[in-house]
Amino acid sequence: MPFDVLTATAGDLRVLLEQRQVTSVQLVQAYLQQIRAHNDDGARLRAVISVVPEKQLLDTAAQLDRERESGKTRSLYHGIPFLAKVNTYLGRQSNAVPRLMKMLLQDNMWSAASFTLPTTCGAYALKDAVARENADVVQALLDAGLILLGKTNLSEMAGFKGDGGYAGWSTIGGQTQSPYVPDGIDPTDSWLGHSTPAGSSSGSAVAVAAGMAPVALGSETDGSITQPSDRASLYSLKLSVGKASFRGILPGTPLADTAGPMTKSPGDVATLLDILEPLKEGSHRDFLTKSFVGLRIGFLDEKECVSSPNAVRPNDAYSEQFNHDFNKAMYLVEKAGAHVKRDIPLRKFSPEDDDMFDAILAIDTHNLFPHFISGLDHSPVKTMQDLVDFNEKHADICLQPGTPNQVALERAATAEMFKETYEEYTAALVRHNREEGIDAMLQENGVDVLIGPPRGRFNTIATAANYPIGTIPLGYATKFNGRAFGLVVVAPENKESLILQVMSAWEAVMPKRQPPPKLANWDGTTSQK
Repeated sequence: MPFDVLTATAGDLRVLLEQRQVTSVQLVQAYLQQIRAHNDDGARLRAVISVVPEKQLLDTAAQLDRERESGKTRSLYHGIPFLAKVNTYLGRQSNAVPRLMKMLLQDNMWSAASFTLPTTCGAYALKDAVARENADVVQALLDAGLILLGKTNLSEMAGFKGDGGYAGWSTIGGQTQSPYVPDGIDPTDSWLGHSTPAGSSSGSAVAVAAGMAPVALGSETDGSITQPSDRASLYSLKLSVGKASFRGILPGTPLADTAGPMTKSPGDVATLLDILEPLKEGSHRDFLTKSFVGLRIGFLDEKECVSSPNAVRPNDAYSEQFNHDFNKAMYLVEKAGAHVKRDIPLRKFSPEDDDMFDAILAIDTHNLFPHFISGLDHSPVKTMQDLVDFNEKHADICLQPGTPNQVALERAATAEMFKETYEEYTAALVRHNREEGIDAMLQENGVDVLIGPPRGRFNTIATAANYPIGTIPLGYATKFNGRAFGLVVVAPENKESLILQVMSAWEAVMPKRQPPPKLANWDGTTSQK
């Protein structure tokens, strides 16, 4: 096969398809083989929850190959696979199915019954639930000719279930493991610790990094795309809130919910954005200038971006390597022509903001969950209280050590809030984190974008401002446990173009991202917990 599933981008595969060096049938077979090799066996990454039946996939790919031979293609990524997060509807297949590109879908998104994939959100109560139609973002990819391979694991209920356990755990999918950490999750680690894949789109990120699909689709309320992408050395982009339809995806809150692509290259991000949110004129690829010249980049003071030790315990070896690579990156970016401002202080996400955000998330989940469930057949639960009761009744299965409690669900089940209070909280959060937060940081420092580590609430502040957030790879903790780490790029609302420009320049200037060493050199002896 003229490509390596660990390093090939969708753009690489597109060239091979156009040159007739591979077929879509061969691509499907290659990615299915990698899933078989390392999902439940091999490295036991537990990144994929369900896969479309092989015959259906091969029939679809063969039809796509015939269409390509006849000169018909739907998009640049005609005939390439993808995966999707498991909390997404996948409903009725359209007549466009033969033009699907290979992908994986997170299992909190609707997917049509014809795919035979349940929409479980990782929850045992939804193990047989099947959507009647596709989520809007899924349908857009299908119409553009992508092939849905299956659905990925996640932190159960998109991370909104309880506390304890580790990020990337679900009752249905088990524990997603980082492909970069040789010995799997440290049993003494914290829930978002250095050995975890982070969450909630853990399976989507791990699947792309581990060569189970060239691209995946994730969803995010706060950190669900960016943090797993950080741990998997990916380029990803959480879109501005409201830019892409969230219909058919397990809701958190309209204040922050959005979706986005998770990939190995800026080119794949841009091409997928052309499908998900096409521009009226031109292409998102036009912003891939590969140049920092003229860009004004603000780098945060990383000392202020400190995670809570309850979430991520400090490690001196990791911190030393991160600081070294972070400082080197600032030097290279400035040398490449950017105007650089260093050590920008981070506007704090206050305890008051935390309380308001949690209250909004609880009431929105309470109100919106029944609508999401209404799109599913064969679900034994209809409301959040139903789900809480189901989990209690089946506690031996639903409240395992991976998710030992459901305090977040319980809070949402009984949430109440006056409309006036909701509007007051929403306005305050946006004001604190947009006008007084990100906007003030940009204006006071005379920069176009902000770059910093996806910790210390930087991601949450940008989320509350409704702003887009991209991820860029930075390095690998070779002096610690091998974990990948990166940075996030924040720009003003609907300025994804700036993030794409930074991504493409970053890829051109920085060392090339590396595949997981234990998979690249797999000999079958690596242990996985």
